[in-house]
Amino acid sequence: MIMIGACCLVMLGGCSLSSKPLFYKYDAEEKPVMNKRFRRHAVRDFKARFRKQAYKKNNTTGPHFLLSRDQKAIKEKYGPPDYISITFLSLDKDYVKEWIYWKKGLMFQFVQRKLVYEGSLTDKERILVQYGYPDDAQFYQTGDEYVRENYYYYSLYGLTSKSYFFINGKCMSKIVLQ
Repeated sequence: MIMIGACCLVMLGGCSLSSKPLFYKYDAEEKPVMNKRFRRHAVRDFKARFRKQAYKKNNTTGPHFLLSRDQKAIKEKYGPPDYISITFLSLDKDYVKEWIYWKKGLMFQFVQRKLVYEGSLTDKERILVQYGYPDDAQFYQTGDEYVRENYYYYSLYGLTSKSYFFINGKCMSKIVLQ
């Protein structure tokens, strides 16, 4: 009898801990506030990420029946995305998929195929689409409002380098050394 009770307790406790809320903040009307998810590992390394590519060009519309209700609504409104991110782990430990509409300047983030963020495409995402993951990066959290990121790209033999400095996704400075 004790074993049955212990098993039920473990099963109920495990089930309640496994589902994590998609939204962490709610407004006064109890509606979820969308917040952008940031990459936990944004640097190219050879342990976790062999490829430098952060986004892949979407060459197909894909099977419509595999999309969630949120994804179908966005696809019907804007068409198929220009770029789709390779799924990444966020700082909140969510697995995030991004859709990029390059010409429209829009970005949508999905967690478990549910829309968790929609907003404009920042300079940082544009650089990640063009150049992929950086060879080196530095991150600074300067309070709740500001995130500073430095991305460094090196050539194969180190003859040239490009450095981008972002604050909240906006490129504040670009340095090219040759």
